[in-house]
Amino acid sequence: MAIYHFSNQIISRKKQQNTIAAAAYRSGERLIDERTNEEKFYKRKVKPITHILGPSHAPHWVYDRQTLWNEVEKKEKQWNAQLSREINVALPKELPHDEQECLAIEFCQDIFVNDGMVADLSIHRDDEENPHFHVMLTIRPFNEDGSWGNKQMKVKEIVDGKQQIKALHTTDWNTKEKLMYWREQWALYANNYLEKNGFSERITHLSNKSRGLETVPTIHEGFVARQMDSQGKESDRIQMNHARKEYNKTVIELAEAKKEKHAKERTEKFIRRFTPIEKKLLRESTKYLRMFVNYENINARKVQLGKWQSRLEFQQNSIDKYKKLNRIEKETDILNQAESILDMEANRFLEKYYPNLNKSELTKDQKIEVVDITVSQNKLLNTYDIQNICRELEKMQIEKDLNRLLNNRPQFVLSLQQEIQRIENQFESLRVKNGVDFADPSTIKNASDKELKQMQFLLQQKEIIKKSLELMDKLYNHQLQEMYPSWDGRNYLTIEQKEFFVMAEEYYGKSITPEDFSDPPRKYSKEEQKEIIFSLYCINSNKTESSKKDQHYKLLRNKYPEFQIDNQSFKQMFYHECMRYADEIGPDKIEQLQHAIKNQTFDNVEEIQSGILGNSTPQYNFNSSNELDFFSILEGAIREADRKWREDEFEQRNKKKKRQKGMDR
Repeated sequence: MAIYHFSNQIISRKKQQNTIAAAAYRSGERLIDERTNEEKFYKRKVKPITHILGPSHAPHWVYDRQTLWNEVEKKEKQWNAQLSREINVALPKELPHDEQECLAIEFCQDIFVNDGMVADLSIHRDDEENPHFHVMLTIRPFNEDGSWGNKQMKVKEIVDGKQQIKALHTTDWNTKEKLMYWREQWALYANNYLEKNGFSERITHLSNKSRGLETVPTIHEGFVARQMDSQGKESDRIQMNHARKEYNKTVIELAEAKKEKHAKERTEKFIRRFTPIEKKLLRESTKYLRMFVNYENINARKVQLGKWQSRLEFQQNSIDKYKKLNRIEKETDILNQAESILDMEANRFLEKYYPNLNKSELTKDQKIEVVDITVSQNKLLNTYDIQNICRELEKMQIEKDLNRLLNNRPQFVLSLQQEIQRIENQFESLRVKNGVDFADPSTIKNASDKELKQMQFLLQQKEIIKKSLELMDKLYNHQLQEMYPSWDGRNYLTIEQKEFFVMAEEYYGKSITPEDFSDPPRKYSKEEQKEIIFSLYCINSNKTESSKKDQHYKLLRNKYPEFQIDNQSFKQMFYHECMRYADEIGPDKIEQLQHAIKNQTFDNVEEIQSGILGNSTPQYNFNSSNELDFFSILEGAIREADRKWREDEFEQRNKKKKRQKGMDR
């Protein structure tokens, strides 16, 4: 079954280590150490799968393994310099090889690379029972121009009336909190892939002690220990695991006996039961946070911290700012810890008082709410009560999600369509691999039960996503019916085309009419467009000081209150309007616009526009100066929809005539 293993170490000169040798060993490549002119090579039985991932502002040479680590060795001058970080992670062996690789790449990209590190990834499968990956990470950050940045910066600070110079890390990559975050994220990413691939196994970053378990965790055995065991030799690590498994078996049997005893002694008094460790942690959390720790207060405080952190981003760097950010980070960790304790206690409570309840179908919010109401009312809830609680919470969550969704509809719809395509490709791959032909039921036996369940799971996921798209389509249909009650062609628009009509109505404050195609409306004047573009550019530029960003943000809020800066659909409409007047605005402002909006928001805009225009219309280059005008897109969509409507009407009339002739006979 899937195991959790996530170890971290620093490769440093103080320990007489060398990044060239380390990279050569993990990648299986021949690398030259340019300082000593030595060749580093370690032959491996199974060739590792390797990738180098880098942030967008990193120089091109980081993608060459030999150059990357030689540059690191050259840059670090001190005898005790930290050269790189290495993470060693066990992959879920239930997953197929391609999914293991996708999981490792996605995790490293999202968690390390997007945070500014270069990741040298190597997947090892020397032992099929122990698939794992090593990732070597740069410790020194890169500046925006691709040059090496500083690990630390010196800050002047007044202490007791005297000026002192304090060294602060420029990143948080070396903190214990960051490591804990990485460990937690690996469990989340791995569990997500296990769920997507139809497996019920789950892993956790928490220790048995933290989870309130009396069992002793087994240790990571490793390739060498397994090889010794297969050769009949004794391995201390494997013997230790055998002993721990026997001990855990006894503990589990005793726990089951205690559980049966407690079930017989159950009374009608419902009490929240926390372990001594959990009680201690909750007391410490209450003292530090200065509030009563419950699920509602935790969520409210998280929202407050999020807003506080957003405001701090626009302030100048200072000791006070760093202290506040550290406070936010520490409070967030404490809140997450308290939330985890409440969640674990809720699971234990439901297991005790609602043994027949299918807890896997409940969200964390729903479970905690059922527990809270049971305790407050001091009675068991019936099925109807629990269903009502779930419906109310789902309604509240849908309202929150819908609010976020309506601010970024095109990306949402596109992501659903891409997910459907991914599921279809995965399903077809499994079908072809096993030679299954659903027209011939006898071929179904070619696939194992495990792969048939996986195919069934994929079909269920596809249906869920299709229902989400249908919900969005119904939303657009209602809006279009109000906008164009007498236009029958609206029912023949694709969902992408409907989006553009709705976006236009929200942007201009009116429905688009045929007259608008010959004389398109303009929401902002030339000078207003220039001013808004410059403010957006400054807000999204890394070169702009925090105080300046704050000023431009306030300018947009106060001078242009109708400009929805957080609404990606609104900004896409603004982009199209500015492109219509590109010659008038000037190339400099258009370049600023593309930097501020297009690169941030419309990574998939060509795919979106391709869907809007349909297959019958040639695609166009979004970056071209001859880009199709937004109203030309709408006009083309109307022609295409009306053509489909006429064809459908013609077909319906022919069918009606044929039926009439049959009746006349």
